Amino acid sequence: MKALTKPLSLTTLFFSSLLIGCGPSGRDLSDASWLQLQQDMQNERAEVGRQRDQLEADRREWDERERSEPVLAAVISSAALLFACVLPLLLLAGLLFQEQAPDSSDAACNELLDQMAVLTEASEQQRIAHRELNSPEKLTHQES
Repeated sequence: MKALTKPLSLTTLFFSSLLIGCGPSGRDLSDASWLQLQQDMQNERAEVGRQRDQLEADRREWDERERSEPVLAAVISSAALLFACVLPLLLLAGLLFQEQAPDSSDAACNELLDQMAVLTEASEQQRIAHRELNSPEKLTHQES
């Protein structure tokens, strides 16, 4: 019986595998599934492509920032350094060439001195004119 059980079990196994595969065809269902899988895969590929394009745009933006920001930083630091170097020179020039505003007392003294000079000159001219009129030569000429 042992010899019969082995072929019987093989036969049972063979028929059971045939029965499982011989039922109604699942091909129609599998074609619809296959189509759905392909559409899902295309949608995912499109999404991956869109994300890749977004990633590339972000990379370009960061690359542009990396190129422009160091240039801007160099310009700012150079301008600050130039300003720091020129500022002491400007301060020194301002101190050296500063016009000193005359004090009000100095201005008043200068005005008084000017008036005194004018008055002194005027009185000197009057004295000279008076001497010429009262000189003995002029008086003798007038008497004759």
